[in-house]
Amino acid sequence: MARLRCIRGLSKEGSTVTGGRSQNRRRWRIRAAALLAALGIAAAPLSASASASASASAAEAASAKPPTNAYLVASNGTVYGYGRTVDGTWLPAAPVGAKMTAPPGASITSARLPDGSAAAFFVGDDGAVWGGCGSMWRMTVAKLLRPGTPLTVAVTPNVAMLLFSDGQGQWADMRVESEIHHPCDIWTGPLPPITTESLPGAWHVPNGTIAATTLPDGETGVFGIDVNGAVHATWRDPYGKWSDTTLTAGGASLPGGGIAATASALDGSVTVFYSDRAGRVVLAQVAEGGGLRADPTPVPWAVAKILEGAPLAAASSSLGNDIAYISESGAAIDLQTDTADQWKNAVTLSPAGFAKAGSPIAVTASADEVDVYCGTVTGIPGHFSVPPHTGGDVSWQPAGAAGLASPLGGITAS
Repeated sequence: MARLRCIRGLSKEGSTVTGGRSQNRRRWRIRAAALLAALGIAAAPLSASASASASASAAEAASAKPPTNAYLVASNGTVYGYGRTVDGTWLPAAPVGAKMTAPPGASITSARLPDGSAAAFFVGDDGAVWGGCGSMWRMTVAKLLRPGTPLTVAVTPNVAMLLFSDGQGQWADMRVESEIHHPCDIWTGPLPPITTESLPGAWHVPNGTIAATTLPDGETGVFGIDVNGAVHATWRDPYGKWSDTTLTAGGASLPGGGIAATASALDGSVTVFYSDRAGRVVLAQVAEGGGLRADPTPVPWAVAKILEGAPLAAASSSLGNDIAYISESGAAIDLQTDTADQWKNAVTLSPAGFAKAGSPIAVTASADEVDVYCGTVTGIPGHFSVPPHTGGDVSWQPAGAAGLASPLGGITAS
């Protein structure tokens, strides 16, 4: 049986906790006030004389594109971050936290937390789970997992669940509860308590890729491809009960291969994406807590093929889904769906040979802009700015020097 584990103990950016509970409620208030200020929104009623200025600030904030944060594990094992600030400025890649804490090019995952913070997580070269926001800190004991084990993260209002397939193919989760320890806090005393549990379900691939998404009612869906090539959904309801559903027959995809999932920004409907044995990305609509809502649908166009089992990434906005991958020819591809989770369009972002075939990729999406993050074949990290489901020119913006990104190194964004 595959086991999935969850870690408790996330922290808040810019604060330090010494061996105990931080003053979380106060920090949430401070963070909320700072966020409102950054967005140009007052946290208290304004006087009449300030109302015109406040209205202008609010209008400007409403038209601003949301911030994004991308993380990668560089060729020397250091975590780098880059992304767009609230004023629209793109920052270049810079080290995040301690140097050389991960195997070069290791897998890395991230999520945007309920308070707006972006947090990243990875398994370091010491086998411990590392994570954080403005800096990375060791969240567990060493030798917990194989260095570089792929993680995924699912976020609810009070808990961040880190999910993985361990060395025996057991899915497991680790829960980090923000009221005990927020992921952005840097813990300097004894490690915070960690809760792990095994998930039910099929026999999975050791250290294989899994995907997760959280629904508005608190239900969490976890998805992966088992040792027989069948796609599985494992669900955790809002009360903590787990269940498992087989979505496809065996042979649907490469065991342990790339998979991504989204929850609709409009109605919370869940869609899972994976590659079939013919090199096509497949869309599967999934019922909350259950199985398929409709038969899986391969992409219908003659678009560049994905390498079997290669990584793919997906994000949802009010316009639909964006699914990104690096094709077998080394071209970056963005597939798009409409708001009914039906295939809509395919956009070729780069020529062949731009990136290493099958290399990791990430995507963020909003109604204003879609951004696809990857490294070039020469190791330059950066992103494509893609007009959101409207057509138009695609632009590439590098974020670092050649050789910084490992050819097959992990990259994530939120």
